[in-house]
Amino acid sequence: MRVAHLMLLVGLSAGCASVQEERALQVWHYEKDQLQASTDVALDPQAGLAAYARYAQFNHPGLKAAFAGWRAALENVAPARALADPRLTYGYFARQVETRVGSQQARFALVQTLPWVGKLDLKGRIALQKAEIDRQRYELARRVLVLQVKKAYYDYYYLQRSIAITEDNVQLLAYLEKVGHAHYRGGTGAHEAVLKAQVELGRLQDRLRGLRARLRPVMAKLNAALGRPVAAELAVPDSLLPFGPAFDETEWVARLKTAHPALEMARARATQMALAVELVGKNGYPDLTLGIDYVQTGAAPGVTESGKDPLVAMATINLPIWHTGYRAERRAAAASHRSALFASRDEEDRLVAELELARYNWRDAQSRTLLYRDSLLPKAEQALHVAQLAFAAGRSDFLAVIDAQRALLEFQLSHERARTDQGVYAAEIEHLVGSVLVGEGGGL
Repeated sequence: MRVAHLMLLVGLSAGCASVQEERALQVWHYEKDQLQASTDVALDPQAGLAAYARYAQFNHPGLKAAFAGWRAALENVAPARALADPRLTYGYFARQVETRVGSQQARFALVQTLPWVGKLDLKGRIALQKAEIDRQRYELARRVLVLQVKKAYYDYYYLQRSIAITEDNVQLLAYLEKVGHAHYRGGTGAHEAVLKAQVELGRLQDRLRGLRARLRPVMAKLNAALGRPVAAELAVPDSLLPFGPAFDETEWVARLKTAHPALEMARARATQMALAVELVGKNGYPDLTLGIDYVQTGAAPGVTESGKDPLVAMATINLPIWHTGYRAERRAAAASHRSALFASRDEEDRLVAELELARYNWRDAQSRTLLYRDSLLPKAEQALHVAQLAFAAGRSDFLAVIDAQRALLEFQLSHERARTDQGVYAAEIEHLVGSVLVGEGGGL
């Protein structure tokens, strides 16, 4: 009975959840509560970027798949640290063995293998690290999704602004074409100017048709990132909120190194490999198998102690004597650990380089925005106004007005492109450092 008690004690101890596992489950349940509280929230078509980002995090099916994968990894921790199933054997004596105390009729055996001390704990810790990797994979998928939403949002915004600006210029050019045609009929204008105005008008109308044709796929891309039907109604504002760092740029690299999910995944994988090295090192120690053997014995006539069933306690150990294989396993595990460490360092260097590029692009877009807003656009508007006045006074030809109008159009579009580029690169920085740069907030 002592053997049975020992087997039960070991089994119960193997089934107890670790403190780390309980904490990991608490984190998962907290995230689950957040998701359930927000899944049914409707999205106002007039909502801004922050609302879009939040809605996507609670409703996108791809992110839900990553969340379910995290839960599946957590559920695998308990089986990893559990004992193997005990084995029950039954044997029936087809030819009964006659003994002095009776005939042996049947045999029952119950055995349980107990791994070397620490093996089950290491297996559980390795599985817990796998769950941590999947948690960070979920966090990375969340950041990537928010980045996709923001890029699609800025694409949709730029397309809408391009359509509005092009429509205004089409109307202006149509008016100028009529004026030029009137001057030509009156003998005060050249036919060349009218033709150029008509060509320019046709070019703008063709651009406008192309821009409008892009609306549907761009809207579908944004809706897909939000986890909504591709044809669902969407709206974007006529202007963007200002962009600005929420904290000193010198902190960006430090925040990236301490909080980016891709780095946390690489570090958790390295920890997992270190535990695997420790586990492989224990393979050279024997496992213990405990068992109970019970023989059912029949009664023998005339024998005082007949019919007593024998009960045998058994103990078995395996003999790990083939050291060549175990040494190879240890070398392979150590190499995998080194590989994971180098991969973690490589991931850190790659992300820091991405941050530097995103920071440069953001500053460049910011400079272009200021250049167009404060210098080029006002001058282009003034140039068009001067050209119109000169043409009306007969001091300039109609071609100068068309050229000034074309320059204004290109500067207007370039200004909007610079502003949306600034938003895109700000979103990339937010993705890398995990902090909001846009005044409205971005859902991180």
